[in-house]
Amino acid sequence: MSELPKETVHRTYIVHGAMPRMVTPDLAWVGGCASSGGYPTGNIGGEARQISHDPCVAYVIMGSQKTIMVDPGHFGLWYSADGQLDAVLKGRQLDYVYVSHQEIPHTGNLGRLLQKYPGAVALGDVRDYHLFHPEVELDRLQPMKHGDKVSLGDRDIVFLDAIWKDLSGTMYVYDTKLKLMYTPDIFGHIHYEHENVCSTMLHEMPDDLAESIMKRPGIGPIYGLKARDQKLRAQAFRNMLKKYPVEIITSGHCSPIMGPRLQPVIDRILAVADSLPRGLDFSSIF
Repeated sequence: MSELPKETVHRTYIVHGAMPRMVTPDLAWVGGCASSGGYPTGNIGGEARQISHDPCVAYVIMGSQKTIMVDPGHFGLWYSADGQLDAVLKGRQLDYVYVSHQEIPHTGNLGRLLQKYPGAVALGDVRDYHLFHPEVELDRLQPMKHGDKVSLGDRDIVFLDAIWKDLSGTMYVYDTKLKLMYTPDIFGHIHYEHENVCSTMLHEMPDDLAESIMKRPGIGPIYGLKARDQKLRAQAFRNMLKKYPVEIITSGHCSPIMGPRLQPVIDRILAVADSLPRGLDFSSIF
């Protein structure tokens, strides 16, 4: 990969807030926010075209025996994420890297991670990752299918076929101990720079601010939303949650959603999917 100067990257991908954060003693939240103020198209969002922040985040789960990074994260945030990983792993090696799908905000750091941690293996729908990373040995790209799992010692990480796919290779993962489900895009949200909530979780915010942010999906249409009735997919997601009950749900574009905010966020997303007429996307509903 060609490298842009660090200063050029940081004009757009500016890390704000106190990252990394330990969500639980064995779950680290890393990454930061991408600032629309640095985009060539200018500021986005709101009537006054306010500067908006799109979280570009990842997670590190530290099991009793092994560790996994949940998405490699955006390449523009590597300059911060590199040190964040050192801080949270505290000398432990990274054993696995889950890749959610083939998109730079989610897997842009894969090559760097595999170079930094020569014993790590990438897991997911990796059927075409050798084309993106011809420098990576093939045995370090381990394909996973729905229901496959790896053990971290005190928990399993279960790989699940995505209900809503951004790209064809999109997969979810589930931590059987934390009861955490990572859905790469579907629960994303944005916030405005002046709100000063970078690296803040929804349940830590005042009610009015959290409600406002919950109404701002941070993604455009995911594949299929415009063309298909979403009621069947919403029900499939409900069925998935029955088999894999959640206490934390998150994505690459939001904070960990947990505690009293969890069920309202899930209900809101599924209500939108239930009512979504063909020809519309999420952003037209809110």
